[in-house]
Amino acid sequence: MAKIIKNGDKYYFDACDGTVPVEVPVWVETSKKNDKHPDGKHWIKLPKGNVTNRQYFSEELFEATQADGEVTVEVKTTAPRILGTSGVKQAIVKYLDADQAEEYETLVNGAVEAFKATKAAGKKKKPEDMTVEELEAYINALKTGAPVAASVAGPKSFMDMFSEQEYNRYNELIAIAQENKANAPRAKRGPLTDEEKAIRAEKRKANELTKAEKLLAALRASQAEDEDM
Repeated sequence: MAKIIKNGDKYYFDACDGTVPVEVPVWVETSKKNDKHPDGKHWIKLPKGNVTNRQYFSEELFEATQADGEVTVEVKTTAPRILGTSGVKQAIVKYLDADQAEEYETLVNGAVEAFKATKAAGKKKKPEDMTVEELEAYINALKTGAPVAASVAGPKSFMDMFSEQEYNRYNELIAIAQENKANAPRAKRGPLTDEEKAIRAEKRKANELTKAEKLLAALRASQAEDEDM
């Protein structure tokens, strides 16, 4: 556990280990510019290698949850994301019917879990553990300089975990989604009416309020647990 403290217009990171709090900068993510964040999304940049395992903390979240200019930052225990494990895409799911979407998600999630397990197990397959076919492919790759097969070198993404049949079906489902997307009614283009703007603004406000209230409740519960310990 650590704290972010605001003093004036400056932020400080307190590791809560007896060391002196250090000033930390605010980074602006300009790619997130919108009506709500005209210059971009603001992030409080935490010290490298800090005890919370976090790099950034939303300035917006700080303002929504701070008490007397302080926010307690819990240690992030989620394991780092393994590259190549991003699987199910909602942009695909939304253009499939219920059965197709379930089949797509089952295929992808199964491949992702197999990929994670393989990566966690570590190394590429040793020659003594290869099948005849894998050894033949491995020897040919060494002789010709061709890429070593994924089954021998280790998978690069969840896609390498599909069987031939699963891979073909995966591509069929992607093609169905793409066709359905192409044939879907086009969303309205052009300026919004004042009524449409108001409805969207109210929806955004309601979503933000719900999120902020949940975050605040979680932080208060966490602080209460710390006080009881």
